[in-house]
Amino acid sequence: MPPSSPRAGTGIGAGAGTDAAAHPPLLWPGEAEELRGKLAAAARGEAFLLHAGSGTPPGAVPRAEHVTRQLTLLAQGVVVLSYALGVPVVPVAELHAPPAGGHTGHAERTGPAGPAVAPDIHPTPASAVALNLVRAFGGGVRPDVSWAHELNRAFVASSPERARYEPLTGRIGSALSFLHACAGRSAVLPRPAVSRPALVDDSAPPPTCGSGGARWDLAGHLVWLHHSAGTGHVPAGADARIGNPVGVVVEADTTHDAVLTLIDRLDPERSAGRLTFLTRFGADRITDVLPELVQKVASTEAEVVWACDPWHRNRRDPAGVLAEAAAFVALHRTLGTHAGGLHLPAHAGTAGLPGALDLIFALAAVAPGRSR
Repeated sequence: MPPSSPRAGTGIGAGAGTDAAAHPPLLWPGEAEELRGKLAAAARGEAFLLHAGSGTPPGAVPRAEHVTRQLTLLAQGVVVLSYALGVPVVPVAELHAPPAGGHTGHAERTGPAGPAVAPDIHPTPASAVALNLVRAFGGGVRPDVSWAHELNRAFVASSPERARYEPLTGRIGSALSFLHACAGRSAVLPRPAVSRPALVDDSAPPPTCGSGGARWDLAGHLVWLHHSAGTGHVPAGADARIGNPVGVVVEADTTHDAVLTLIDRLDPERSAGRLTFLTRFGADRITDVLPELVQKVASTEAEVVWACDPWHRNRRDPAGVLAEAAAFVALHRTLGTHAGGLHLPAHAGTAGLPGALDLIFALAAVAPGRSR
């Protein structure tokens, strides 16, 4: 789950200076650079970002069951969407963890689709716990595609939409059998990258230097920030000075000028894969808001990834979740641009809301690729 908005008027940046510098890096700059390359492909329509929200409850230390649930969801989604879309799927897991001292400058909160507020201090120790679990899941003997496919088959067998989804899982099974016969072994799943909320300190310099003096946030591959709509504040201070890909949450009331200002501050060189815009417009607003925003961004020549979070604005409208996601795909197709990503909540379907796998299968069933 990308971060929800911080306190009104408060900027969020990439590092808390002295606290971050006191801890060793959790990843290498080359790993974040590799993700930028994959996101550049998503911006061109040659890949698809699948982002899974954190399964760790607010204020809790990440546990193996939280991270495993999150990564299993990503694995299942990768198999379905890779086949349906015909492009590589880039899995990214959000790491939300409490800060090292268990204190934040403001209360953390989540909602049914709601992301956690970024902590005021660097959450490196807890992030290290979660990242170790991610690496354990995707390292060594990496999970293979057949394992995730069997989980999908079990999901479909118990789904009310079984008749609709079963032909798709059958075709995926046939494709996997063919690949296994050709290669003599099962295909392995891609290793997930990790994202984390940007920190509230907007002024502290990023703590880590890479080759050539470049600075990187090495507590996560992708850093999320949230534009504080209505405050007139553009929170991009420290994030503008790191090499990591940066994700920006865009709401229906975010102005075009604010988005264009963020592009100029965060991506002045117009580098593909640098920026991801995660839209949360609601089923009732997306048709009015998205086309003009996409055209405004295209006029800047920035090559951004467009991703959708259809849960956030449709908490009381289960049909709206599917409607917003479908409209997101259809509008990009009409505009000649690329629907480049999807955010998945950590929760299963609750209170009548469709779960993440429900949406994945529903989108795959109408995808213009090989799903039919």
